[in-house]
Amino acid sequence: MTVSVLGRRAHLGGDGVVRQRVGPTIKDLRAKLGVSLNVLASEAGISPSHLSRIERGLTVPSYDVLDRVADALGSDLRALRADEEAARDIDGELTELFDEVGFAAAARSELLRLSHATREELAKAFRLARSLNRETRYARPSLNPTDD
Repeated sequence: MTVSVLGRRAHLGGDGVVRQRVGPTIKDLRAKLGVSLNVLASEAGISPSHLSRIERGLTVPSYDVLDRVADALGSDLRALRADEEAARDIDGELTELFDEVGFAAAARSELLRLSHATREELAKAFRLARSLNRETRYARPSLNPTDD
């Protein structure tokens, strides 16, 4: 089921948890900056447990909280939203690739919980495999030689 969250479409998982990418995006930015969860939560004026739930995609933060977290990360809402959009695009691409390959739902769910950077690399690997497969298919010599 799809619902609107922060003006964006989000998917409800089987357990009813809103699946959104802003939390994992925040976690990735925090990790890149080498900031601990406790320090970021303190600087944003929220509890570490609330930040943890946001990062894990278990709760959808208000704009006010997002703005404070973005500010504490030295970013802004626009940049966070752009990062989230990039993550959503990668997720859409991976979903299409998983459909092609026929991945089971449990495997898809697990793979889509990986970090944005890891999902990006996974998408690149799938793209490369797809292009190599196409090249190999078109470059194969015919198995039925013709009489010249």
